[in-house]
Amino acid sequence: MKSKTAKSIIDIVVLVIIFGIGQLVGGFVGILFGTLVSNALGDTSKIWETALALLFASLFTILFFIGSRYLLIKSHWLEKPDFIGEINPFRLRWRYAPLMMIATFAGAIAIGCLGQALGVEDRLEDTIQALANNPIGVLTIAFIGPLGEEIIFRHGILGGMLRRGVTPWIAILVSSLLFGIIHWNPIQILFASALGVMLGILYTKSQSIVPSLLYHIINNSFAVFVMWITEITGKEQDPTDELLNTPPVFISVTIVAAAISIPIYFYYWRKPTLSLTPNSHVPTTEN
Repeated sequence: MKSKTAKSIIDIVVLVIIFGIGQLVGGFVGILFGTLVSNALGDTSKIWETALALLFASLFTILFFIGSRYLLIKSHWLEKPDFIGEINPFRLRWRYAPLMMIATFAGAIAIGCLGQALGVEDRLEDTIQALANNPIGVLTIAFIGPLGEEIIFRHGILGGMLRRGVTPWIAILVSSLLFGIIHWNPIQILFASALGVMLGILYTKSQSIVPSLLYHIINNSFAVFVMWITEITGKEQDPTDELLNTPPVFISVTIVAAAISIPIYFYYWRKPTLSLTPNSHVPTTEN
């Protein structure tokens, strides 16, 4: 009998391969469609190629995950997840939702400030700004991308390790690091890894991708909104960067944001973890 660690490593490798195949095949198909659209519209900016490549990459990743997961589970290669339980909204502690949204938003601000203080480079700023002005780009950034990432990294990788019996903090840190690495962009690696920890806590305690998916969608949608404001005002930097340009304000915002986020997450972590009773979808709790 293989150890839980060995089985978890196999799960992760398989899921990373599925993610890679989905990204490569979907991206290639998206570029082909994007080229046709660009030629039809007479657009030489290549933004349609980029937007459709990201869209198809996310869609193919989701489809490959569902199809491969089903076949591999039938062949006993991977652990069997509780799909229904993880999307069941009635099992969640919705009374904690506003508090956790505030904590995660505050944490994201603190992470962003840290990245700015460290001078971490954003190599994709112009590309993301262009995608925010493309309807397919907005759809992918705000919804399809988060859905694919939550299915793979929270439900698949993190959930798989938890279901194998891996220590929660180890599972959260491993899945978060992988979540950051796949973004490639230096500032996004830092931000996504730290955000992955917070989303991982939401997933671990609720045993559902619903809370992390909701926040992921809100976070990305807010980023698109900020880019729209930047475009409308015609400024070179977004309003949040301009606001935080003064050191006293910058330091104060970082401290306050961290002071809000960290205690709330510690409080939430101490709550019992939600689980399902055998052969039912009635929520119970376990320490």
